[in-house]
Amino acid sequence: MPIVQHDDWDLSDKGAKDAERHQEKIDDSIRKNMKDVISEESIITKKRGKKVRIPVRGLKDYRFVHGSNDGQAGGAGQGEGEPGDIIDSQKKQQGDGGDGNDKPGNQEGIDYMEAEVDIDYLIDIMFEDLGLPNLQEKTRKEQLVPAGWKFETITKKGILPRLHKKRTMMEAVKRMVMYAYEIMEETDCTEDDANRSLMQAHGDINDAIDIIKSGKLNGAEPGVFIEDDDLRYKQIEPDMEYQSQAVVICMMDVSGSMTRDKKYLARSMLFWLTEFLKKCYDNVAIKFITHTTTAHVVDEETFFKKGESGGTDCGSAFALANYIIDTEFPFDQWNVYCVYNSDGEDWDPKSTIPKIAEMLDKKVNMLAYLEIKPDEGGWGWSNATLMKEIQTKWKFTETKTDGTSFYRNDDEHFLLGVIKDRNHVYPALKSMLFQKK
Repeated sequence: MPIVQHDDWDLSDKGAKDAERHQEKIDDSIRKNMKDVISEESIITKKRGKKVRIPVRGLKDYRFVHGSNDGQAGGAGQGEGEPGDIIDSQKKQQGDGGDGNDKPGNQEGIDYMEAEVDIDYLIDIMFEDLGLPNLQEKTRKEQLVPAGWKFETITKKGILPRLHKKRTMMEAVKRMVMYAYEIMEETDCTEDDANRSLMQAHGDINDAIDIIKSGKLNGAEPGVFIEDDDLRYKQIEPDMEYQSQAVVICMMDVSGSMTRDKKYLARSMLFWLTEFLKKCYDNVAIKFITHTTTAHVVDEETFFKKGESGGTDCGSAFALANYIIDTEFPFDQWNVYCVYNSDGEDWDPKSTIPKIAEMLDKKVNMLAYLEIKPDEGGWGWSNATLMKEIQTKWKFTETKTDGTSFYRNDDEHFLLGVIKDRNHVYPALKSMLFQKK
């Protein structure tokens, strides 16, 4: 049976191109719906390195459509009706209610598909061109960290596989040149004759001098002899580099006024912040502080999972953070970033202000306060929030986005923001992780 083949029928790379194009569509859809993607609670409960399934709206799965491409094809059947009429079963599916008693909605739903992506991959898309602002080089701040291996050290002893041929040849050439000039001074011969005599004497300078003096120089060509003392070897050693040290102190109010929704918004924002920092910076320390009327340093798992109740003293968190900075992370050695999340319902906000001022006086690289306000009910203290006390003390430039506000004081590196719902988590992160140009 004959085999028909044509060059244009080669589809070996079509699948790869289709997969690449489909991945680009997923990436684009994730970027457009980032505020929805980032607030998925199922993602925050996952650990690093795990894959998560996220709804990607605006991206439909593939399907086959039967019929011609002109849009004029009709169906097959019997009975009354015109092309385009909706039959009874379809009416029920579209929410007309059938018998009139059951009325689910009559609006068309939004098509979406679930994409399985790695958390690290999601972070790469989320935080393109973002990073810690105001990252500075300190006087004694730098810490040596491994950066691989290098072969920069050259020694006279080593194993043959690590022989540095170029350096070995350079050493042999230098030695031959010195020998030639010594022979020229001793015998008053030309440089060419000195080199030829060395080759005839197999590199022995005394024999080369005797050959010139006795007139026994033959037709040997100039060249290079390599002696054991010329051998040079590469040595492998760790390659170290200096990196600026940075610490991020995450503080969160876990008192009774912080409802489940408020704690979720705070933890959601801090979850993505810590995941981003751990992925992008090899040398960033992260400290976690929770507080009610007293503040405590906790581990990461406790910070994101444990709930508490009780009164509220926001100043206790700042007091503990100041102590940690003074004792563990002196500012002349560390870049210090502090992020605080609360609903702002402080028992005594005026006593908190001096502790915030103390932190700013340390010249921290950034202090961010994000006030969680999913509703105006709270415990009745909405008009006495910590945010208002801060804005009375310091001046800020306001930026409005997505129905909320963010504030910046560039002189103090002080940032404020209000998070009202899940859509504000991503703008809050971007307001903190801006690159200082």
